[in-house]
Amino acid sequence: MAVFEKKIPRKVCIDDTELLTATIENAQNVNGHTEYIIRVQRGPHHEKSWFVFKRYNDFLALHSLLHVSGIALSLPPKKLIGNMERNFIAERQSALQNYLQTVLMNPILALSLGVRKFLDPQNYAVSLEEQALQHVSMALRSEMNYELLKPIPEMGWRLRKHYFSVNAKNSTKSDVLLQWVDYGPDKYLQDKDLQSVLKFMANINHPFLEKLEYLHFGDGGCFVIREFHQQGSLRDLICCAKPKMSFLKKYGNPKQTKTLTVSEIALYGWQILEALIFLQEKGIPYGHLHLGNIVIVDNAVRLLDIENSILGLPSYYRPFFVQHKKINTMEAIDVYSFGHVLFEMAFGYPLQESVCDNIPSTCTTSLRTILESILSSESCKTGMPSLQELAQHPLFASMRKEPVKISCKVNSTIKELLKVAVHSIESRLNEEQKVVRHQKKISRMQEILSSEEKMKKKNQRLKEEKKANHKQQSANNIDNNNKSSPRSESPTSTSTATSAGTVTPPLSVSKICASPKNAVSGLDGRSALLDSICSFDKSALRQTPSAVQVTD
Repeated sequence: MAVFEKKIPRKVCIDDTELLTATIENAQNVNGHTEYIIRVQRGPHHEKSWFVFKRYNDFLALHSLLHVSGIALSLPPKKLIGNMERNFIAERQSALQNYLQTVLMNPILALSLGVRKFLDPQNYAVSLEEQALQHVSMALRSEMNYELLKPIPEMGWRLRKHYFSVNAKNSTKSDVLLQWVDYGPDKYLQDKDLQSVLKFMANINHPFLEKLEYLHFGDGGCFVIREFHQQGSLRDLICCAKPKMSFLKKYGNPKQTKTLTVSEIALYGWQILEALIFLQEKGIPYGHLHLGNIVIVDNAVRLLDIENSILGLPSYYRPFFVQHKKINTMEAIDVYSFGHVLFEMAFGYPLQESVCDNIPSTCTTSLRTILESILSSESCKTGMPSLQELAQHPLFASMRKEPVKISCKVNSTIKELLKVAVHSIESRLNEEQKVVRHQKKISRMQEILSSEEKMKKKNQRLKEEKKANHKQQSANNIDNNNKSSPRSESPTSTSTATSAGTVTPPLSVSKICASPKNAVSGLDGRSALLDSICSFDKSALRQTPSAVQVTD
């Protein structure tokens, strides 16, 4: 009955390929030291966010760890005097934000353990290497054919995959490589079914696939033993690096790189396509094609880690193709990864972005058409060619031979298990792509609203400035009019500057102030008047008859 069924909780696995974003939101004074408050978010989900508190010395320690990569990073210098001033703290906060942004935009640095511990100390507090060593030591105690020699620290980019040198006692091979890896977030098969599928894959014998020597399954993961190639991977050959060096030192900023010729690209590209088509026909999900998983043996490629998808491990290019909804199947992932591989083989450096619309001019026409059909923005938006279509491209025409016939029978049980694994992996990818698209829409809407709000504020500010300028101009005009047209006080002028509703009274003579010219003429007239009065002779007046007085 369902009541008595015991549900085994699935282990929560962290996808280490999910992008981390970090924003320094504030700074605070703690015991005389400045502490920066950083909000960190994993992937597109806002609920997967937390705060970490870091001092400048923590940034300095991280910078020291990343220095081995040789990548130029601009960390603001240390300051002893005046480092608690508000303006200085604001400037340093901005500089540290730019530093984190530069680190997280570089895929190699963003995937490093130092950066993950810095931003997510809770999930990376335990020593993953020590845990792997314990698992391997316990497993090899009962195994008489292999002897554990020593660990090879930080050989690969995966934080939960660890490498060990192993001595094969009953083999002529001088050195073999043991890889321990934790189960990933895409592990959907039960342990028993998982073992059946991996044992089937261990028996595959294909000229372009590296054979598995030994498999061991544990509680939290599994280890695989395979031959170690002294020359390293194809990426080691291009970067001129020793394979057992640390991942950051090998690939961060290699001092010397080389490219492959067009004929080599055509040969290796055709062999890679043959291997991918074989895996697709058998229903085996791959999705882990990159130069680090390719070795060259006798001028032929061999693909490594064909077991990764069954173990639930996320792809190296997952942060890129999760942004494109058309890359939603295992075949599309292989095609997209193939484009990145061709790009790196042709130009000697990896493509740091999810698309490439500007192929370098040194690229040949035939190779350019392939890269554009896979890596251009339009191709990622509308769809890419299939593996079979790529194999028919003219670039590989000279390499095309009779297909290699491999005897590999897949029983019905394994087929169904592989279908379950593929469907589950693609479903999680599709769900994550929906979330990414939704977050992009929200971000675009926020940008539009923000721009509209900024435009409204700008228009309001312009209106206020225009209004203030108009008032100032009006005030200036009034002042200019008052200065250029003062009130006239001449005897002949009449004041018009009266208050509303009043009548201008006549000016009295005592208040008239004549101009100099009018004043002179006024004095002359007055003198003439006085002279005429003084010289008046009454006798010269003509007499008139007086009026008759009438009395009552």
